[in-house]
Amino acid sequence: MWFDLDTLFFTTVFTSTVAGLLLLLTWLQHRDVTALALWGGAFALGAGAFALITLRGVISDVWSIVIGNGVLAASYGVGWLGVRRFEGRPLIVPVALAGAAIWFAACALDPLYENAHMRVALIVAIMAGYTLLNAWEFYRGRDAALMSRWPIILVLLVHASIVALRIPLAETWPMPGEDKSPLGWHVVVVLEAILAGFCIAYLLGSMARERIVLTFQRDALVDPLTGVPNRRAFFEQGEKLLRRVLHSRRSAAVLAFDLDAFKGINDRFGHQAGDIVLRVFCDRATATLRPGDLFGRIGGEEFACLLSNASRSGATQVAERLRAAFAGTPIAIGETALTATVSVGVAISETQTQDLADLLAAADKALYRAKANGRNRIELAPPRLVVVESTVAAAG
Repeated sequence: MWFDLDTLFFTTVFTSTVAGLLLLLTWLQHRDVTALALWGGAFALGAGAFALITLRGVISDVWSIVIGNGVLAASYGVGWLGVRRFEGRPLIVPVALAGAAIWFAACALDPLYENAHMRVALIVAIMAGYTLLNAWEFYRGRDAALMSRWPIILVLLVHASIVALRIPLAETWPMPGEDKSPLGWHVVVVLEAILAGFCIAYLLGSMARERIVLTFQRDALVDPLTGVPNRRAFFEQGEKLLRRVLHSRRSAAVLAFDLDAFKGINDRFGHQAGDIVLRVFCDRATATLRPGDLFGRIGGEEFACLLSNASRSGATQVAERLRAAFAGTPIAIGETALTATVSVGVAISETQTQDLADLLAAADKALYRAKANGRNRIELAPPRLVVVESTVAAAG
């Protein structure tokens, strides 16, 4: 069967153009995902490069060989910048342009420019190098929850391998004026470039959409003021954590916090000062608690913490460390430095059937006693109170 290689090249131009336009259109809908703009620009540059390369024999070799392949190298570098941006890493523009710079510098050397095999080997090395860099950036990505991560890594690795086939095929690649109907691996290489471009563009867009959805989901579970889990997230994550702890027959503790005289702070210094106090308390809490402990804002100036594998004495020590750390932290409000305190109620799991609401209710009652007994103190829920709360909930 005969194939028209020029037709395949023009198909590559067409698919690259469409992929670039689709990515740019997606970026226009989600301007905060700037990686989409870089990826769209990379595909657009690639389409222009393939167009120049395809027109070899129609336009001068300077445009077709030197400029065309230089733009192609730049397109791969811009694509790498897009991956860096997507993964939240700094953009290293000199590295992105290094491939094009190396190509142009090499073409200035007559021995390399006059040797087609060496030219192909160089541009292929540049393309494969950036492709492998992209795969590496995605592999060490910060968001393992993205389902499209592993498919695109696989596609990139396969693409880099197929691209490398151009090196042994370079000496048999048809030149202008020669037969343009090669068979075998020449066609495979071009068809793979078309398919890879389509797959990569689709997966990049898919990853961007996944990131947007995950961001919305996470934002819905995070208190926007303090950055800690909100009430919904605390109960969703806390119930799962509590079930695991109780299933392993370990004890758990819930700490309920309420900032003392918080209304007075708002009335005297304004709500902006109150927001600062809330953020400082959350900073102290996250710095004091263990990585596996769950801390969240329940509402207003009320917070809660679930400690896994915590005894009564251990939970009390954690509560006291946090209480003391917060009370000893001066909070700058304009030119004024104020101090704030917190009252804490502690409840320990007593049965294997308790749920998080039971423990939090018991901790809240202990918290009310801490408030009534002078504030800035810790009170423990009596063991019988926790059992009663659990029994009442089971009966209901």
